Amino acid sequence: MAQYFPHERLEVYGVALKFAALADEMLCAWSSSWAVHGQFDRAVESMVTNLVKAARLRATDAGVYSIECSLGSVLECAACLDVASFRHLVDASRMHAAKGVLRQIARMEVGLRRSWENCVREQPEAYATNSDGYFPHESLKVYQRSLQVHESLDSIWQGDQVRSRHARRVDELTTSLTLNIAEGNGRFSSVDHSKFLGIAEEAGTKLAAYLDLLAPESRLDVEGAKSCLREVMAMLSGLRGYLDE
Repeated sequence: MAQYFPHERLEVYGVALKFAALADEMLCAWSSSWAVHGQFDRAVESMVTNLVKAARLRATDAGVYSIECSLGSVLECAACLDVASFRHLVDASRMHAAKGVLRQIARMEVGLRRSWENCVREQPEAYATNSDGYFPHESLKVYQRSLQVHESLDSIWQGDQVRSRHARRVDELTTSLTLNIAEGNGRFSSVDHSKFLGIAEEAGTKLAAYLDLLAPESRLDVEGAKSCLREVMAMLSGLRGYLDE
């Protein structure tokens, strides 16, 4: 195929398109009523379009920022897969296969960011080689605790039935909490990192209220979920304070 645009010469762009095709297959099988459906769809689009923008802008501040935005979306995609697994939307083997492709993209993008010269050039770069999982954020205690919030709410994720508006808001807010922790951890700027943690904090605060609203209409273990959430909020506050300093 003829290559008319700078991004078409990037190997990472081809891998990103491969992941987009995998994501589309999964999205077709998920109900759009889940918050993670829309988040995953937008994150995949952001990953690809910011990569294209970075290739056009090359080694400029705007180009570097665009590749960082694309990398942040890669991490958001990975977090979406974690959330989807707690919603019983994706099995372990498919999730790990998709995360493997995402890790390949992340490594390429980190290498690309570090190799700007007069034009866009790629070089291999290690990424998350010392992590217990696919990405560094997966080993963070605050991220693991946020996933435990999802786990403690498993009774409302079962099945794909019409859910109450309070349950839908709990779905949206738990998803936002986890995804913003992941994406923020991928940002090189402490200002950007702090911004995403702030969004996660806001989601967590609202979530606490919606758990109370949901309790009377369900057999939910609200105290168990809120116990995990309190730990997450304390860690987010500490991280934000450190970054703001």
